[in-house]
Amino acid sequence: MTIFTDMRLAKAISFNERLKLEGSMDVFNFINRFNVADVNSLYTEAGQATAAFDPRQFQFGMKLSW
Repeated sequence: MTIFTDMRLAKAISFNERLKLEGSMDVFNFINRFNVADVNSLYTEAGQATAAFDPRQFQFGMKLSW
């Protein structure tokens, strides 16, 4: 079973009517679950994981609007 748990936190700060700053943080695979992407199909090692999806990752960003 493959489970993806992604999360995003964002905060916007308005300086005046036209100027706004927005900061964000994205977390991919938040619970850091081992998700199997592919399994071995050979008879001797059938069902063993051969590839996995990425581990937990963070992404930070800022956006300035005027």
